[in-house]
Amino acid sequence: MLPSSFIARALTRLLSHDPAARELLKTHSGETLVLRMPPLSAALEITAAGDFESGESAVREGKPTVSVEFPLSALPLIAQGETVAIRAATISGQAGLLQDVSKAFKSLPLAAEAELERFVGPIFANEATKLFTALKAFGENAQNSLHEASKRYVHDEAKLVAEREDVAKFAADVQRLRIDLQRLKERVAKLA
Repeated sequence: MLPSSFIARALTRLLSHDPAARELLKTHSGETLVLRMPPLSAALEITAAGDFESGESAVREGKPTVSVEFPLSALPLIAQGETVAIRAATISGQAGLLQDVSKAFKSLPLAAEAELERFVGPIFANEATKLFTALKAFGENAQNSLHEASKRYVHDEAKLVAEREDVAKFAADVQRLRIDLQRLKERVAKLA
């Protein structure tokens, strides 16, 4: 398991490429964020400079400002993007902090490319970023294709779900039958 201090240093290093993100985080100085995906956990505290540091001691002393817990089954969803992953998470605390952290993290892919460039060179860093983007797009396309195929199967092949027009026609037939039955009852009542 990676210690919170290592994660905080890595995030701070990446945020050093985006002064606007650090300015946004400065407004949350002293607030803590706990991220959990059992068995992994990280506690981060925002500094006055808009950076991160280990927040384990601050969390032990009091309740974190916001806590985000992902079930282990959400691990594949994280690659599909923030919105999909957050839907699977259990969030408690101040959502405003989480929103601002999310905004600050928007620049992390570019910062990661810049950091990677220092070690492997600009061409490989750019290609690695392109590969990651392509894998993400592939995952999204696969998800959309699977969704569309299952929707078509349920509607067209298995006929498990009625079409909207069929339901409307059935409802109109039932209403017509109800009216006819009421008329028949009235006729029987007149004859008796």
